[in-house]
Amino acid sequence: MKNNIVTPKEMAQYDQLTINNGIPSQELMERAGRECFEIIKGFIEKNNKILIVCGSGNNGGDGQVIARYLVQEGYDVTVMFTSVKSLLTSKFSEETYNNFVKLEELKIPIIYADTIESVKLNIPNYNIIIDCIFGTGMDHKRELSDYYKTLINEINNAKAEVISIDIPSGLNGFNGLFNTSIKADKTIAIQAIKTGELLEDGPDLTGDVSVVDIGINTDKKLSKDQIQMSFIDPSKLNYPFDRKKNSHKYHYGRVLIIAGSRGMLGASALAAKAALKSGAGLVTGFCSRENYEALVSMFPVEALLYPYNTVLTERDIDGVKKDTILFGPGIGRNYDYAGLLETLLTQSIPLVVDADGIWMIKNHLDLLRKTKTPTILTPHYGEFAQLIGITTDELKEDPIGYSSKFATEYNTVLVLKAHHTIIASPDGTIWFNNSGNPGLATPGSGDVLAGMITTILSQLKDPLEACKCGVYYHGLAGDYYANKYNETTLLASNIIDSLKFVLKK
Repeated sequence: MKNNIVTPKEMAQYDQLTINNGIPSQELMERAGRECFEIIKGFIEKNNKILIVCGSGNNGGDGQVIARYLVQEGYDVTVMFTSVKSLLTSKFSEETYNNFVKLEELKIPIIYADTIESVKLNIPNYNIIIDCIFGTGMDHKRELSDYYKTLINEINNAKAEVISIDIPSGLNGFNGLFNTSIKADKTIAIQAIKTGELLEDGPDLTGDVSVVDIGINTDKKLSKDQIQMSFIDPSKLNYPFDRKKNSHKYHYGRVLIIAGSRGMLGASALAAKAALKSGAGLVTGFCSRENYEALVSMFPVEALLYPYNTVLTERDIDGVKKDTILFGPGIGRNYDYAGLLETLLTQSIPLVVDADGIWMIKNHLDLLRKTKTPTILTPHYGEFAQLIGITTDELKEDPIGYSSKFATEYNTVLVLKAHHTIIASPDGTIWFNNSGNPGLATPGSGDVLAGMITTILSQLKDPLEACKCGVYYHGLAGDYYANKYNETTLLASNIIDSLKFVLKK
């Protein structure tokens, strides 16, 4: 999978720049179709009956090029258009029309399925369906006609392998939302992954994604305001590193964990275990005196655990050896930690804020904006929406924009947890994670991630790099377990246990 990620609007601009620089749009369509064909023929057999469903746009033009190459290689191909010939040709771009003429010259079978009855009659007759209906221009707020709803539902219900070109038709290429959409088994993205293929229901609808290179340069920024996006590159992660023989535990990070409360003591134990298993030299936790006996029975014996009276204060932690601090997992909302939080944001020790800590920091955003303390926030969607004062639905419309803006405005690294977790750096750059699986949606998974990031930060000293490493290895540990066993039985403790298999150079 190529590393570049763009929005549909940006892709259109890159496309136009390429045309302006001397590569005709007809040639780009030819390249797109040819390169998709090269991928597709690795999926199919010569005895397959193939239907390519084309709309009137350039996505349909790509499909016509694919049809031509498949037929020339001896495959059984039919092209189905979504309207009558006269209406189609009036809407075709010049490039799409030229490819339509070539289809007719090769006498490739064509169906003009302009009615629901025609759709229902033809779709079931094929075992490979290639979706070239809409492309990336669809908005999930657009209500499709009954015809297109039927077409998409018939394709989804067909006993056929479905391959979408560039993006499943109906999926919003910007944010991954949809009204009615193709559910593809495979998607072939042209030149770059589109943001909508990574967000919300995008990963479920795209299936396995391949990327084809047609010679469009997406590396150069279109404007100074463009948000740069890419995947975490595992080959560039700088953790773990070789340990010196002449070293001791204090060389590997002293982690202070402020977490857990009545009913949520496991959050503290999981974060501490994850911190130790990620390589921390020293882990110290605090617990209210009333919960001390309960927590000490589940806390790792390798860590230190101290009791405090009712509410933890800055005086309690003042003498504790610490290189990084984790604040918030399972700490609850029953007590006022405002004074402690203000202290943490006015000292120099790097701070990771998670879960209930994010709920508390909402009242300290002015201080967060001004602080010199290196900070990392690790919310899920609901926590982040509440933090910035919008609804979760509003956040889903543009999670990339909101994340980038927040990280820049508050000079923090934001880890927005999702299937493809988003990491936003203080310069506005976005990094997507490509490890992990749905099994990670399990209680305590976020506590494990927070403990990992805090430990890695204590050694790397770079908040952004610590987040990349923590998020990637957290996902990889989940993948290790899921591949060995399954996703369903994956628990937070299994993530910790799996770290020994994946946390390596």
